[in-house]
Amino acid sequence: MQEIALVEDGLDLDFEAVYARLEETVERLENGGLSLEDSIALYESGMRLAHRCKQMLDAAELRVSELRQEFAADGAEPEDEDDLDEESD
Repeated sequence: MQEIALVEDGLDLDFEAVYARLEETVERLENGGLSLEDSIALYESGMRLAHRCKQMLDAAELRVSELRQEFAADGAEPEDEDDLDEESD
C-alpha cells in the first residue's frame, strides 16, 4: 500500500491547515494512479477533513451570530450592510 497520510480528525489544526489538507487530498484523488484500497482510504480521510471543516465553519458562524446579537443589544451594530456603507462615507 502506498503511503497515505490519514488525518485523524484535524482536531489540533486550525481551519486553514485542515482545508489545505482537504485540497491536497482532493488533488491526489483527482490525479488518480492509486490502488482501490489507497483511494478508499484517501476518500475516507477527505470525508473526515470535510466534516471537520464544516464543524469549524458552523462554530464560527454561531460565534458571529452571538456577537451580532450581543452588540445589537447594546445598539452598537448597524442593522444591515447598507448602514455600514453609509457610516464609512
